[in-house]
Amino acid sequence: ASGTFQVTPTRVMTVIDHLHSSITSPDPRLRKETETLETTTIGSTAGCASIPSNASTIDKLRESKLPLRSIIATVRNVIDFGAFVDFGLENDGLLHRSKMGNVPLGSLLVGQDIGIDILGVAQTNKISVGLSGLNLPADSRDSKRPLKSEAKEPQAKKQRRK
Repeated sequence: ASGTFQVTPTRVMTVIDHLHSSITSPDPRLRKETETLETTTIGSTAGCASIPSNASTIDKLRESKLPLRSIIATVRNVIDFGAFVDFGLENDGLLHRSKMGNVPLGSLLVGQDIGIDILGVAQTNKISVGLSGLNLPADSRDSKRPLKSEAKEPQAKKQRRK
């Protein structure tokens, strides 16, 4: 292998040792997640259920009283600013890192079941969620940002006095 990849035999052995160690050692993210969920119930699936039938579509969810608490979701993708979770509707929800409390983003794994609260549904069908147990308020995303057509025109700069 050292001749094929043009590296020293010592480097090849180091890579093999690291590979062996990563295969035989437990995933540290799992250990951290287990420790976090044992010390707190934030994000735990205990006491959570599937999404109720009165919120089984995006339109029904938008009409229902939000936030919906203690829903089971599955992590679909973990990204720099949060995670996308599937809780049974046609659109995944965004779990932003600011809505995770003290649970580190690195502790979430793709395919992991977590407990969430559905906080809001935007007109663009984007769904905002937070970890269950944080008791975050409902998120009114549409009232935060005006549409481009409603945005105010920039005001002229005031002249300085000399």
